[in-house]
Amino acid sequence: MSSWLDTQTKALLEGSPPEKLAPPDTRGFSVVLLAVRTRHEDRLAEAVGRLLAGSDAGVERILARPLPVVLTKGLSHPDALLAQFELVACDCVSVFLADDVAEHATPGYLAELYERLLNSPEFGEVLVRIETLPQDVRAGEFLARFLGRGDCPLPAYRHMMRKKARIMQHWAAKIGGQLRILEPGLTRGQGES
Repeated sequence: MSSWLDTQTKALLEGSPPEKLAPPDTRGFSVVLLAVRTRHEDRLAEAVGRLLAGSDAGVERILARPLPVVLTKGLSHPDALLAQFELVACDCVSVFLADDVAEHATPGYLAELYERLLNSPEFGEVLVRIETLPQDVRAGEFLARFLGRGDCPLPAYRHMMRKKARIMQHWAAKIGGQLRILEPGLTRGQGES
């Protein structure tokens, strides 16, 4: 799974608010799920299950809690980035915070922070057009990771969060495909040249 976290993907994950709340050498990070924008709850349950591997916390019990919910804590910086990638790929808005911030910040501060994130342009919806993908196993892996299935007639249009679209665009190019991010509010056929 960590093979999806190349340098550019890490930069895309870190390049959104909040401003760095803790340096990467902080002892531990908490991953907070803020919003679920998926119709594929099974993919989300699988991703959360991977995040909780080795934990006695039940996936269904955690996902049944009202949002925002702390999914896990005590993660290293690389594991927190991986958790955020897993959740973005499943169309979820999440943030990782230093454990101290997640545990000791006032509820008002956290509510304001979460609201700012939810309204961030990074989590706004855009339309993407998946134009081409290679004719090999990499296309199936790409589609399974980001759309939950290994095949898709092209060109394909999907609405998704800008953050996910930017990561998908990077990975489509990396495997030899092409994905275009269209302006928000456009529909099929608009904004194409």
